[in-house]
Amino acid sequence: MGLFGAIASVASEFRILPSGAANPSDAGIRPTPSATDTGTPTAPTAPTPANAVPTAPAAAAPPTPVLRPLTGALGAQVSDIAARQGAAEVRDSTLHDIGTLFGSNAGTSDLGSSLDAFAQAWQQLAADPATPDGQQEVITHGGTLAATVRSLSQGVEDLSARLNDAATAGIKDLNQTLSDIHQTNRVIVSQAALNRPTDETEAQRDQLVAKVVDLTGANVFRRENKTIALFTSGGQALLDQRPTRFTRAGSGQPAAPDAVPADGRIDNGRLGALLRLTADGSRQTPPQRPSPDPGSEVIRKLRSQLDAVANIVLGRSRANKQPTSFADAYDSAPVTDDSQLSSGFFIGRNRLSLDVNPDLVAGTRTLKTNAAPAVATSLTTRGRQLPVDGLPVPATSYPALVNAVTNAWTALSDNASRDARVAEAANTLMTSQTQGAGSPDLQTGMSRLQTLQTALGSTRQIGHSLGAFMSALGRQCPA
Repeated sequence: MGLFGAIASVASEFRILPSGAANPSDAGIRPTPSATDTGTPTAPTAPTPANAVPTAPAAAAPPTPVLRPLTGALGAQVSDIAARQGAAEVRDSTLHDIGTLFGSNAGTSDLGSSLDAFAQAWQQLAADPATPDGQQEVITHGGTLAATVRSLSQGVEDLSARLNDAATAGIKDLNQTLSDIHQTNRVIVSQAALNRPTDETEAQRDQLVAKVVDLTGANVFRRENKTIALFTSGGQALLDQRPTRFTRAGSGQPAAPDAVPADGRIDNGRLGALLRLTADGSRQTPPQRPSPDPGSEVIRKLRSQLDAVANIVLGRSRANKQPTSFADAYDSAPVTDDSQLSSGFFIGRNRLSLDVNPDLVAGTRTLKTNAAPAVATSLTTRGRQLPVDGLPVPATSYPALVNAVTNAWTALSDNASRDARVAEAANTLMTSQTQGAGSPDLQTGMSRLQTLQTALGSTRQIGHSLGAFMSALGRQCPA
């Protein structure tokens, strides 16, 4: 069992308390998706004189102070745990925003309630077609439904813009940091050749390396000449002899001639999480099926799902004996009065432009009340085929589709929050093991685990879980 697996198995058995639990590590502000908040290192600008030792670039503030360098399997696992925490924080922040977007906010109606109110208004109109108040209720609730879909859709587009900006900035930050590490490698080689101490320069490089690990989950390889090389877990070179320059699709910036696409190559760490969140296989040639990973292609899935919701009232009946759509149920009813709106209760092309027909809103046209029974039935009938990206089980009715979309993102938000706390607990524990010199103090580790137990809540299996963790840690870090 790896270290993360051991720690996660412990943390997964904790009963996570609501916010406000006495866990000091939980008192911080929720992180944002940006991968660049740690600052950008300053690259050297002056040319290096001949026969002189190059100047090392200034080190950026590391995500986690490197107090005792680790090598071998333990070092790799500690780096992996740190990268997992960064990625979990990015996913948690993003899915929290999505969960909030689909929740009920003060003064606004959520998607499920909007559709339910609209369907009930049609049912009441079908029961009493002559009442003017019933017609106005249908128009009012239709406007609320359309506004809710537009608001959600705009929220998704705003989130997409933020994530894309953060991913583009993260690529720029990674490229600069890799260049700085490469320069620092040269400094160390020159210092070693002149028999000068390299400890201070190596410490600066360790900080830069920690930043790359946080961004990408890089594996670190130390060379005999004291330089280091960096590779992703999938084998993509980040720094090997020279730094790799990365670019990403849709960045809007010109790429260097030798730039390597980061999409699909950097999957771990904060930057990897951003690239996976913003990926969209439907734009590839040929188009790819949506990823089943809840942390991947979230914008693509959201757009597809909201398009399906808008299609509830804009779409036409499907073939293969599918139930009549809302639009066809309204349009196919005969007009009994010249003042009635013959067709097009809703207008718009998609989720971003959906709205109630302005003639109904302005009162220049009235509803076809004889359409109410068929329309009410169309809004609740089962037996539909509604495949949507990101929903593993197709919905069979309009209400089921809306509820599935809302519930899925609410559940994913909750799960992402829990995963982030598990990853934070794992990283906190491993950071404590790397502080100071000498072998890890397992007694101190046990004490910290017991503190974590108190903070997160215990179960009857906590003693067994702690023992399993300490055994795994002892095998990785023999005294």
